[in-house]
Amino acid sequence: MDIFSKLSDVSEEALHPKFKFLRDELYYSKAKAVVESWAKDFHDRDKKIIKEFQTTFHSAFWEFYLHAVFKKIGVNLNIDHNRPDFITEGTNKFYIEAVVSEIKEEGIPETERTLDDQFSMLYSIENEIVFSEIIDEAIVRHSNSIGGKLNKYTGYFDKKNKWIKGYKECDWVDTKKPYLIALSSYDQINYGKEYIYSMMALLYGYYFSPETQEYSQKKSIKKPGTDSDISLGIFYEERMKDVSAIIFTNTLTLGKLSSLSKSLLDDSAYVINVRYDYTPPHFKVHEVTNNHPEDLLDGLYIFKNPNANVPFDSSQFREHQVLEISLDDYGFAFEGRPPIVSRYCFPSMLLKASHKEIIKSVAASRYNDTIAYDIID
Repeated sequence: MDIFSKLSDVSEEALHPKFKFLRDELYYSKAKAVVESWAKDFHDRDKKIIKEFQTTFHSAFWEFYLHAVFKKIGVNLNIDHNRPDFITEGTNKFYIEAVVSEIKEEGIPETERTLDDQFSMLYSIENEIVFSEIIDEAIVRHSNSIGGKLNKYTGYFDKKNKWIKGYKECDWVDTKKPYLIALSSYDQINYGKEYIYSMMALLYGYYFSPETQEYSQKKSIKKPGTDSDISLGIFYEERMKDVSAIIFTNTLTLGKLSSLSKSLLDDSAYVINVRYDYTPPHFKVHEVTNNHPEDLLDGLYIFKNPNANVPFDSSQFREHQVLEISLDDYGFAFEGRPPIVSRYCFPSMLLKASHKEIIKSVAASRYNDTIAYDIID
């Protein structure tokens, strides 16, 4: 399907800014080709994905990406039913409902993102105050998104106290198979800085400190600007036992498209990733090139629920080194490719060679005192 085709019932004013960037800007021409490849063979069961892609963008963009991920790792999809969003086939059958966390209605829109915001991707979150401003907002937005998709599966009472049936009541849904929620973050201007910190707190109750560089257990946070408590460690709540795992990313941006096209098609973008390496020094600089590419699966995480009614067999993802995070009596286990902590992307033609070296040195010196000025293959 042609996801950039002109729709008769959508005005130019109704188009999402990111869609127009991809459609119109020469700089994004190769990035455009990447997302078109993701949408190839996508089965539009509701006949509305193109309109969503052009007008609201993020949810369709996320589904196109997931479709590409499943294709790459060899997961076959069943297209006979219109819900949940993805139904897989085979021995390790599971169900996935996709959702995005968007900026709150009164929040600062992405259209007001500045060059300083963009450059901040090269910096660590420097103190507890700034950290809590970013991470707590993300926790609130993700909590809402996950709760809504859990209700879709279990069923719920609406505002009129009417019972709305859940997916588990559909005769084609086997409740003995895993149910996953796939969440992509667009919850604030600088969502690219939240890394795994928001999800570690929300799902497991472990809250990171940028000053001590350690996690500590925490039961709740205050919803920013209110006295309302938001629960942490929701994987330990009874209602979450129906969720076998959460698939998550906070790096699915236009920069991701540019980085992939840079890796595959020699894009004009200049892309720097700060990655977490398992061997010290842990933070390393990765300049994306044809020889040192970014992979489609980079930046994707699977958070496994230790209390799930139905455990998730993630072997197909594990074979492709998708980063998996789990918790048992012995502590956390991290298995998979070195994750992307943050990404900086800028048109290469606007940067001199000296500027590129400055950017790399900034990332190396300001992200962490012990950062290695290396490239991770």
